[in-house]
Amino acid sequence: MPHPANDIPRAQFERLRRVAYLLPQAISPAEFHDGPPADGEAALQRAGFMQLQKAAGGARPSRWISPADVAAALAHLEATGGASTGAMPQMLERRAALIAQGVERQGASFVRQVSQEIDVPVPEARPWRVAVAHRVPLAAETAWAFHRNGDLDALRAAFGTPAPYPHAAEIRDHLERLIARSHAYQPRRLDSLLPRLAAECAQPRTPAELKAALTAAQDRWERLVTELVALEGLTHDLAFQRYPDGFEAARTLGRAITLYVGPPNSGKTHAAFERLAQALDGAYLAPLRLLALEGRDRLVARGVPCSLLTGEENVPADGARVVSSTIEMVNTTRVLDVAVIDEAQMLFDVSRGWAWTQAIVGVPARELIVICSDHAVAAIERLLAVCGERCTVRRFERKQHVQLLARPVPLAALERGDAVVAFSRRDVLMLRDQIAAAGHAVSVIYGALPPEVRRREAERFAGGESDILVATDAIGMGLNLPIRRVLFSTLEKFDGEADRPLEASEVHQIAGRAGRFGMHEEGFAGVLDAAEPEAARELRTLMATQAVEPPDFKAPVAPNPWHVQTIASRMSSQSLREVLGVFVDRLRLDDAHFQVAELDQMLLLAEQLDGSAMRLPLQARFRYAQAPVDTRTDTQLQEFLGWANAHAITGQAGRPWFLDEVDGHSRLDRMEMALRACTLWLWLDLRFPGVYGHVEEVLALRGALNDGIERQLGGKRPLAQMRRGMRRAR
Repeated sequence: MPHPANDIPRAQFERLRRVAYLLPQAISPAEFHDGPPADGEAALQRAGFMQLQKAAGGARPSRWISPADVAAALAHLEATGGASTGAMPQMLERRAALIAQGVERQGASFVRQVSQEIDVPVPEARPWRVAVAHRVPLAAETAWAFHRNGDLDALRAAFGTPAPYPHAAEIRDHLERLIARSHAYQPRRLDSLLPRLAAECAQPRTPAELKAALTAAQDRWERLVTELVALEGLTHDLAFQRYPDGFEAARTLGRAITLYVGPPNSGKTHAAFERLAQALDGAYLAPLRLLALEGRDRLVARGVPCSLLTGEENVPADGARVVSSTIEMVNTTRVLDVAVIDEAQMLFDVSRGWAWTQAIVGVPARELIVICSDHAVAAIERLLAVCGERCTVRRFERKQHVQLLARPVPLAALERGDAVVAFSRRDVLMLRDQIAAAGHAVSVIYGALPPEVRRREAERFAGGESDILVATDAIGMGLNLPIRRVLFSTLEKFDGEADRPLEASEVHQIAGRAGRFGMHEEGFAGVLDAAEPEAARELRTLMATQAVEPPDFKAPVAPNPWHVQTIASRMSSQSLREVLGVFVDRLRLDDAHFQVAELDQMLLLAEQLDGSAMRLPLQARFRYAQAPVDTRTDTQLQEFLGWANAHAITGQAGRPWFLDEVDGHSRLDRMEMALRACTLWLWLDLRFPGVYGHVEEVLALRGALNDGIERQLGGKRPLAQMRRGMRRAR
C-alpha cells in the first residue's frame, strides 16, 4: 500500500481505506478509463490518484482517490456516519439522484447535461425550435455536498444558469441546410423530419459528431420518404378496408348465411352435415386434417361421393360433388351450392385465425353455414357487415348439461369411460404409464400424433378396447367419443412461451365432450386429486364463466400471392422478407375491422429462404414460407432449408433422410419426428410437382410409422421416459 501523499495523516488515510467502498469520492479503474483494469490503474497512477484498496480476487475492483478529494471524503464520513449499515444504500440513492439531474462523473471531474433551444428557419413555415443537449462543467464540491446532505433544492440552486452553448450558430446553420434540402425534396412530409433531428440533438456530442448524426438522420428520412411515396398507391390497392372486395365471386353472389351456434354436443355439426349431404355441390372446411378425414367419411356414409383435400394430400373421389378440406385449402373462386365452415370461433386464434377470416369473407357459396360457439357470434356478424351481408342465427341447445364432480378424483378411482386431460406430450405419456400400470387399457391422443393414429386411438376407446382415454385438448375439437367423465390433470397449459391458466372457452370446449347424447345419460367434469390445490375451485369458476370475445378484437388477415406480387413490383424488391415486412409494418390498416395476423414464423422462414434459396422466384419462396415447419425444432428447420436450397440449385429436393433412417420399430419420439417430416415433405410435393417425389415410399413409410406408434401406445412398455429433449406439444 503506498504511503499517503500530500502530508495526509496516516490515521486519516487508514480510515478512508477501511470504508473505500462506501465513499462516493472513491473511483474504480473502469470508471476512470475504458479498457482492461490494469490499464485503468496505470492511468489513475499517472493522474496522481492514490490507491485505497486493491482488487479483491476479481470480485471487487480496486478503489482510488484523488488527493484533492480527501477533505471531501473525510467530511462525508463525518456527515453520514461512515460505515453504518445505511451508508451504501444512501450513496447509491444520491448518486442516482445526481444522474437524474443530468450530472455524471467523467474521470476526475463532473459535468452536467443541459440543453439550449435553437430556432431554425423553415421554408414557408414557422421556425422549428430544437433543443440541443450539451455538457457543462460542474464543481466537484457541489456533487460532494449533495452526497453529504441530500439537499436537492440546494443542488439545483448551485447549478446556476448555464453558459450559452458555444456551437449553437454552427449547429443552427447545419440544421438549416438539411431542412432546406429536405423541403426541396418532399415538402409534404417535412414535418416527419423534425422528431428525427430532435432525437439526434437530444444526445450530447461533439459538434462534428452531432453534424454527422444529423446528416445520417436526414439521409434515413429521405430513404423512408422514397418508400412512402411508393407505398401511397399500395395503401389504396392493398389497405384492408378493401379486403372483402378482393373476393369478387363471394361479393356478387348474394350469399344466404346462417350461423349454427351452440355448445359442444348440441347437434349443430350433425345438422350442418345433413344439409351438406343434400347439396348439389359443396365443401366442408375443417380446422384439422383429422376432422377433414372424419367429414369425408360422414358424407360417404350418407352415400355422398366426397373428395379429400388437405395440406399434404389431394384425394379426388369419382363423381364427387363435395370436398372435405382443411380450412387453409379453401377455394375462393369456385361457386358452390352449400359450404360449411366448422369451429369458427377459431377466428380468435392468433396464429391461424386469418384462415377463418378468409373463408367467412371469401367462400363463394349460395348458402354458407358457419358453425361456432356463442361468444364468436358478434365478431362474425361484424365481419359480415363489413362485406355488406347479414346472417341469421340458429341456436342449438345441448341435450344434457355437464355436472361438476363434488371432489377431486384419485388416479386409482378412474372408471371405464373416463377421459383424463393433460397439456403436454410428456404428461400424457406419464399418465398413460401410471394408468396402464394399474391394469387399465389406455388410449392416447395428443397433437404430435398423426391424424390416423389419433383416429385409431379414438376408435379403440369408442369400441371398448380401452377403458380410459388420456389426451390433450386435441379432444376438444370435434371428436365424437363416449366419454362419461372429463378429468383435468391440471388447469394450466404451455402456450409456446410459458405456462398460463386455461381460459373459460377452453374449459367449456373440453369439458363439453363429457356425456355425449345417445352414449351416456349424463356427463361430468372434475379434476384429478394430483392437480393444483385450487384446481377444483378454479374449474367451478371457469365452468360458471361465459366465454367472451377477446377485447378490442379485429379480424386477422394474412398476405396472399397477389399482395406479395403487388408489393414487390411497387417496391422494386425481390426480398421476400422485405415484401412481407411492408405488408406487416407499413400498409395503412383498417383499424376498425382488420389487423395483420401473427406472422412471426412466416417472417422467420422468409428471411432464411432469402439467404438459402434466393434463386427461386419470389412466389415460390412465398409458398415455401407458408410450409408447416416446426421452427422450434432446429433439425427440421435445417432439413427444410436444405431441401429448398437443393430445389433452387438443382431443381430437385433430393432423397429425404427419413426413408433410410427410421422405420416402424424405431423409438416413439423418433417415429413422431419422422412423421412430421413426412407431412412436410408431402405438403411441399403437392405445391412443387416434380421437385420432391418419392411419394409412394413416403406414404408407405407413413403407414408403417402409424402402425409402429399405435403398437407402442397400445403396448405395456412405459413410454414417458422416451421424451428426452423434446418440447411440450399439444
